[in-house]
Amino acid sequence: MDISIIISTRNRAQSLAQTLDSFNTVDVPTGATAEILVVDNGSTDHTREVTQKQKLANFSIRYLLEERPGKMWAQNRGLAAAQGTVIFTTDDDVRPAKNWLEMMVRPLLARDCDAAVGRILLADDLRRPWMTENYRAYVAWYDGGEPLDLIGANMGFHRRVLERVPQFDTEIGPGALGFYDDALFGWQLEEAGFRVRYIPEASVVHHADQARLLRRNCLSDGQKFGASQAYILHHWRHEKLAAPRLRYGYLALKLMLRRLVKPPPPQDAEGAPPWEASYVAGMAKCRQFLIERRRPRNYTKRGLRKET
Repeated sequence: MDISIIISTRNRAQSLAQTLDSFNTVDVPTGATAEILVVDNGSTDHTREVTQKQKLANFSIRYLLEERPGKMWAQNRGLAAAQGTVIFTTDDDVRPAKNWLEMMVRPLLARDCDAAVGRILLADDLRRPWMTENYRAYVAWYDGGEPLDLIGANMGFHRRVLERVPQFDTEIGPGALGFYDDALFGWQLEEAGFRVRYIPEASVVHHADQARLLRRNCLSDGQKFGASQAYILHHWRHEKLAAPRLRYGYLALKLMLRRLVKPPPPQDAEGAPPWEASYVAGMAKCRQFLIERRRPRNYTKRGLRKET
């Protein structure tokens, strides 16, 4: 097998079906063999049936079950089962371009790079003028210059990198603290000396759930983002957060006062004011850091493998 594509999913059978259908239009490089691994992270809907009845001309499809909750458990299950020389990850709400795979595979097989991240477009019906750069990161929309990190909705790597960085951290990412799962993996690859390349020609379209746009979910994403930052700060970077209790109180006071002076929109309105999301993220970072600093560190400083 030359190419493995991992799609981790949980209770999103309808969106998954559309994603799998979209691979009918994706070209597989001439002479290459490709598989899609759908890793079901404990779904209670008809994810299994959707996967098993799907037929694609150029891809074989395998269904895998990982019942431990958290997307990174599912991703690691996919890594363990993948047979490809090059391995890709994408999401169950993504539609790849026709030339996506060819553009991503070519530099990896030619050893021009060891890992790659492509362009991620947000579906036209989801784009809003109020979306800030931070919010674009929350919904995995990247359509600018070269990204700083790997993004799991459109990334790939050569199997050889797993000899040094063998898996994803299961304490972060969706279903756990929320974010930084793919970013940490990319940082570890770079620490190991591997080359990460941005390939803007390899694009996918992200059809995120409309509910992600609601204020309550924007703020929830902000909380997860801040908590994940705290985890990275303590466990991987071995850095401290100055006066987290004092800073938490300061941010909470500012948030309360600003909400009094300028009340934000209802919870089910679209979008959250950038200042509100920033304060919420900062408070979550302080709160989570107080928890993490009581724990032994999971990595040596900027380490490649989790030790605890």
